[in-house]
Amino acid sequence: MGAAQEAARSAARRRLWRIAAPIAVPIFAGFTLLVVPLAFIAGQAGVQASAAVMSCSVGGTAATVAGVDMDAVQMGRAQTITNIAAARGLDSYAATVALATAQQESRIRMLANDGSDPTLTSAQAATTTESLTYPNDGIGSDHDSVNTFQQRWISGWGFIAELMDPVYAAEAFYNALVEVSNWQTIPLAEAAQVVQVSAYPDAYAQWETFAAELTSMLWPAAEAAAADPGGPTAGVCGGLAVPPGSWIRPTDGVITSGFGMRNGSMHEGVDIAGPRDTPIYAAADGVVSRAECSSAYCDRDGNLGLGGYGNVVDIDHGAGESTRYGHMSSYTVTAGQQVSAGGLIGYQGSTGNSTGVHLHFETRVDGAAVDPMGFMAERGVDLNVQTAG
Repeated sequence: MGAAQEAARSAARRRLWRIAAPIAVPIFAGFTLLVVPLAFIAGQAGVQASAAVMSCSVGGTAATVAGVDMDAVQMGRAQTITNIAAARGLDSYAATVALATAQQESRIRMLANDGSDPTLTSAQAATTTESLTYPNDGIGSDHDSVNTFQQRWISGWGFIAELMDPVYAAEAFYNALVEVSNWQTIPLAEAAQVVQVSAYPDAYAQWETFAAELTSMLWPAAEAAAADPGGPTAGVCGGLAVPPGSWIRPTDGVITSGFGMRNGSMHEGVDIAGPRDTPIYAAADGVVSRAECSSAYCDRDGNLGLGGYGNVVDIDHGAGESTRYGHMSSYTVTAGQQVSAGGLIGYQGSTGNSTGVHLHFETRVDGAAVDPMGFMAERGVDLNVQTAG
């Protein structure tokens, strides 16, 4: 471990006096969905981002919030920040301060950093660019700042691996916020500035109305998640109209990995990759036999060092046939629930043993995995067609 990293770790311990255990709070939003043009409003020079237009997702494409259009990715990040405030027992104003701060710093996007800031040494730049190896929503270049809050590892907020975890980032912000004297009563910009130590201390105030409105939209869902952190999310998308007894393709997207041996082990399904939070539907009528987090945590993206399917749903279709849906960002069903073909069961994500957003889809006969391509073809479904249904 280098001296700079050891200094960062020591400072992080001093700053982050309490780091909570991972909180299983699936991201969701229970508000009306509208299809609106999407745009990323750059918060600083050098930020690059792209936004996929989705008519329906776990976050959805929200109505304008105080004049600002928010896409599904931003809404998902905002819900995570809000959920953690509720899970910690903080009041909604804490979320408002956090959301105003994140909006100013990153437009509520999980930003990596390309290390190109000329003030960084070569060693500091190399450490900063490690952020590019973690899931992100865009790339910035301001000093060594990363994530939704633009937290700096050099300033002692934590290691890059920690800072690129959206749950850790929000926890770190709240840990610092609650140490600010009278943070509930002093002006929002003043409280945010004590935490952030920004070169633009007055900039946070412009987002107070926006953040208050956004909090009011997300807080009911956050309270529900805090009350039942292991439960299913609220379904915000409708199901597909499917004739009874039919089989369907369960989600939109392209097949990125097939059934068979992969890297020395058996890949027991096919991977179908679409935009984050693309709806996933039951492939046929059946009964949900499992709906749970199968990994150590499922409240954020996983990695290859994490075991399990992440958020996973199994459906028993009878006659020894079943389907499995893995790596969901969240699920909307419970064990024992009857589902129909085309019924919404969850959303594409990257939880568990995963490195990118997709649905891992398995078909099983008498408990044994069989190739979904042939299994579904025998039931009139061509998985190469890229749309659900």
